[in-house]
Amino acid sequence: MTTNKIKKVDIFGTCYTRELFNTTAEYQVNTYLMQQSIFTMFSKPLNIGIEDAISHDNFNFKKRMIYYEFNKMGLNRLLDKSADYLIIDLSDGARDIFEFNEPLGVKIVDTHDIELTLKCLKKKEKYKNMSMKCFDVRNYSDDEIKIYLKRFIDEILKKYNPEKIILNRVQMQNIYYDNNVRKTIDNSFIYSRYDFIKRLEDMFLKLLPNCKVLYTKYEPVLDINHRFGGPHPMHFEHMYYEYRMNVLNAIINDDKTFDEINKTYKDMYEQTISQVKSKTIKL
Repeated sequence: MTTNKIKKVDIFGTCYTRELFNTTAEYQVNTYLMQQSIFTMFSKPLNIGIEDAISHDNFNFKKRMIYYEFNKMGLNRLLDKSADYLIIDLSDGARDIFEFNEPLGVKIVDTHDIELTLKCLKKKEKYKNMSMKCFDVRNYSDDEIKIYLKRFIDEILKKYNPEKIILNRVQMQNIYYDNNVRKTIDNSFIYSRYDFIKRLEDMFLKLLPNCKVLYTKYEPVLDINHRFGGPHPMHFEHMYYEYRMNVLNAIINDDKTFDEINKTYKDMYEQTISQVKSKTIKL
């Protein structure tokens, strides 16, 4: 009797990608790097201690990501250990960034936890002279974006062959149902950046055309009571992650069964949507 070898994956991305691997025991997440930006990872570091990192929910994992971002350690950590595949989503590349005037040359991705950390750092004598401005990455030109993407790609190609790199193309949804009432997520930061994420993805694929691409045909269905809290454009019903994982398996195994996988998901969606619509948000 033979058993399937567990595949190891590195993830550069967000929970959108990480959630895929909660649907299967066939994969092991080797290293997961989140809330890091291609526009900040090559800047000068602002050296802090792990004790300086502040997470609003006090998660040690998030504190570690903040520590990596300030100290510019993330990419080295990602590429430090071997995995079978590198899965990338570029969602965090759409976040604003802090460009520092003091110390000059530092760039830090803008997240809620980063802002909390900066607020606490400013109270310390060592960091009291910090000054920065917030920059909207959508103002970068295509030529500027290509410089950042090419440097990122050059680094990951030192560790991974192109056919072992998978771009997980992002899907979002801003429609959800609460007790049979159709509603819209308004003024969502990440949804407003969807077009920019698509722009990043298209440019990435022009620079690395021979990588693998994970893309699914049908739209996801939002999970209004997702474990990360409430309706969000990238938090979906479990069946969507299973659907997308099936497509990922087909890509990795070179199994051309996409039509069958798509039909199965469509049938599941049609059978489940009435239950999704009747759910009520838990207060």
